[in-house]
Amino acid sequence: MTRLLHFGTIAGLASLFGVLVPPHALDELMLPLIAVLPVVASVLVLRAGTPMPSAGWERIDPVRRHRFTRRLVERTLAYRRAVFILSGSFLALAAMFAVGKGGVLDGLLSQRQEQLVAAVVGGLIGLCGSCLPEILRRECAVADIQKRLLDELPVFRANRPGAQVIRLVPRAGA
Repeated sequence: MTRLLHFGTIAGLASLFGVLVPPHALDELMLPLIAVLPVVASVLVLRAGTPMPSAGWERIDPVRRHRFTRRLVERTLAYRRAVFILSGSFLALAAMFAVGKGGVLDGLLSQRQEQLVAAVVGGLIGLCGSCLPEILRRECAVADIQKRLLDELPVFRANRPGAQVIRLVPRAGA
């Protein structure tokens, strides 16, 4: 379902740009896109470098700990994919802008080829836009697991010899 949504977003924006965006409007659109893509990529790189919690891991059930670390790895891979997509889109848009700068291609491209260039730009925007919700979904999944792990972490009481699990949220059906 997620891949279908990605492909639908990319194809939809590519076709909309190919049909509705005139070629002269791309000149005005390229500079803001070229400026924003590296900023978004750098924010993702900074966010991907957030440290993992380091205290209390020995008291967490190994199965839950494995599930959590697996989700952390999935999140990191999603960040890496998004940074590669944003960087590749930045390079492609910068190359298109540099080639079209100063009217180099004025009169050389047919109407169909200009629509194809607009469709490629729309597809790149769709690709960049469709990778960001995936990152948000993975980030929320990691936060959810982290919350559940912390809610069920054993707490040592001063008057008791062992650990006691304190549940802040009752189990379903209890």
